[in-house]
Amino acid sequence: MQTSLYCRLAYGEGAMNPHLFQGVERNPDAAAGRLMQRANNRDGLPEIAIGICFLTVAFLVWLEVAFQPGSFPYRASWWGMLLLLCPLIAASPWAIKSLRRRFLMEKVGYVDLKRIPRKRFILVITIAFVTAAVTAWAAYRGAIPPAGWFLAGVGISGGLLMAYAGRLPRFVVGGAVMAALGIAIAFSRVTFEMGSLILYGFMGALSLLSGCVVFLHFMRVPHEDK
Repeated sequence: MQTSLYCRLAYGEGAMNPHLFQGVERNPDAAAGRLMQRANNRDGLPEIAIGICFLTVAFLVWLEVAFQPGSFPYRASWWGMLLLLCPLIAASPWAIKSLRRRFLMEKVGYVDLKRIPRKRFILVITIAFVTAAVTAWAAYRGAIPPAGWFLAGVGISGGLLMAYAGRLPRFVVGGAVMAALGIAIAFSRVTFEMGSLILYGFMGALSLLSGCVVFLHFMRVPHEDK
């Protein structure tokens, strides 16, 4: 499957950037992995899903900001985090796969990614653990309020994860923006709820806009490499 994918995208119609294949003879698995990653992100659907999830978080946080504690909307925010957000995140990969199979397969084919390698999973867990440790240490020292440091940690770790998982220029830019925004919110000393609303609302809107632009471009450009 990897060899076939490489030949189609490297030499067939609609070939991708030839620099991507330099040294493929030395490491064909790595080249095929990069090809599959690009194919998975070329329609913008993963970004749209991320944007919807972030905006859902922002809306639920807004309920806490706009309404008094104990009110029905305020309580609905907590229930929404438990009953709406988790199923939405879990269902996103299935929804993307279903949309591609139903509407996009005949246009450009379908790429089914392999499971996340164990080394990459361990790296993500390590980054999250180190970020949490640094955040806890800084909060203990009292340099910045704990809530601000938590949001800074979320921005930095989320930005690193976005750049590493996407490995495309738009994901790197988005990751840098998320990290910078998290740090800026930490130094602004806003409340935890307001900082969360700004971080998730802005990144959700940015991700959704980027995904929609990529998707519209993807649908307009003819694809002949079926």
